[in-house]
Amino acid sequence: MRISDERYRRDLRRLEVAWRMILLGARTPTIMQWTRLSKYNVRKLRNEYGGDAVPRERLRGKAPFRVEFFCKSPTLRAETPALVGLLRHFRALPATGEVAVEELPELSRAERLCMAIEEFRAICPTSEIDFERVVILMKELIRGELIRVTTCSMHPEMVIHDCLVAREPSCAHCWREMHAGLAYFRSRAPKTDIACESETELAGECQQSLF
Repeated sequence: MRISDERYRRDLRRLEVAWRMILLGARTPTIMQWTRLSKYNVRKLRNEYGGDAVPRERLRGKAPFRVEFFCKSPTLRAETPALVGLLRHFRALPATGEVAVEELPELSRAERLCMAIEEFRAICPTSEIDFERVVILMKELIRGELIRVTTCSMHPEMVIHDCLVAREPSCAHCWREMHAGLAYFRSRAPKTDIACESETELAGECQQSLF
């Protein structure tokens, strides 16, 4: 069988992307889905060329799937919007409705996804967000049913909001204050001149002299 230059470049590109995904901690099924490589090729690449660059312990069990992870702590609430910004900057995350979730895994997007995650790791090297959770985040943002990108109700700051939670969207700072028992939305909201005048009039009507 004659091997064309185009086919050689395509196969080499798939192997290069798979290797980058291995170094970023992606699981074998995820690499297979995004690169269209076989399980044999992915495992051979991991076992024969990994060496000390790849962790010896393999990821076992079910892949993470709970989106509540991204809202469980102030640190993750601050890191996730930054990650979304990088995914958009590198054009790894399409706009809502642009593609279906099933159409998301493809080779060129996998390259851009690796670039975004590599940049995120350079900024947040100790982050808990791993490769598999980034893929979950992208899929759920495309669906728009469980989480969405919006702005904080108190600041013009991008936040990840849990659609199943009744409270208003909050950034990491506001979330920390709320869970610390500090005054939150209403006390932090700026008062208009009309509101201040009405409160002053109401206080004058209700407060009477003690003597």
